[in-house]
Amino acid sequence: MTLVAVWGDAATTTAVGLVAAWSADERAVVMELDPGGGSVAAWLDLPRQPGLSNLVASDHPDRWPTISEHVQRSRSGIEAIVAPVRAVEAAAATAAAITSVVPVLAALDTPVFVADLGRSGGGAALLANASVCVVCHRQPRHAAGAAAVRLERLAVTCEHLALRSIPFVVALIGSQPYGPGEVARFVGAPTVVELPVDPWAAAVLAGRTGSARRFRRSPLQRALGAASATVAATSRDANAGAHWDGPRLAAVDSWEDGS
Repeated sequence: MTLVAVWGDAATTTAVGLVAAWSADERAVVMELDPGGGSVAAWLDLPRQPGLSNLVASDHPDRWPTISEHVQRSRSGIEAIVAPVRAVEAAAATAAAITSVVPVLAALDTPVFVADLGRSGGGAALLANASVCVVCHRQPRHAAGAAAVRLERLAVTCEHLALRSIPFVVALIGSQPYGPGEVARFVGAPTVVELPVDPWAAAVLAGRTGSARRFRRSPLQRALGAASATVAATSRDANAGAHWDGPRLAAVDSWEDGS
């Protein structure tokens, strides 16, 4: 399997950033599967078509040659399949893609598809086809009480993933008030990667003009490089040792991320 599911706070920023930082030895593509609507076309200055809606409406959305025709490449070199901006259309396209497109992507050896599932748990059913899930969690650093409550909810999410044998990595946005080690122990996560709060670099990922040299040296980009290596290693380990079965799809479809 080569499908990485990114889900939670700042999911789009994280998904685009992971692809931007992915090893040059392996092709990686962003795929928007957010039922709430897509933004990657605007971020990367790409046309809205061809995109996910065109793909699911095509004659053979379950064939790789058709899927590959809907991959666009931005001027910055990031490849993507973009979703519609409006939620109604995006939700319909995502639902159709779950049964037609997603199983094909999960069966590919290459490229890696990094799927942006959005902030809500609406894309939870897609996890059944993912080799690894990246759960993004932003800490409210100036409110320890609120941070503790959100960690309780994150722990529930992690427990569900573990019970269903879905490999996952927690992407912790911000190191305060709790550090990665504390969070890992509390929520029972095998792996926590830290992403710094870096508004300038995040804005560049979202389309702001900025110095490429400064971006490469930014704290967020350096952290994304380490995170992408960790996610890739987790995916490889899962592919080597995991058995994925159909019934898990129904199991994960009944709950959502409460963080």
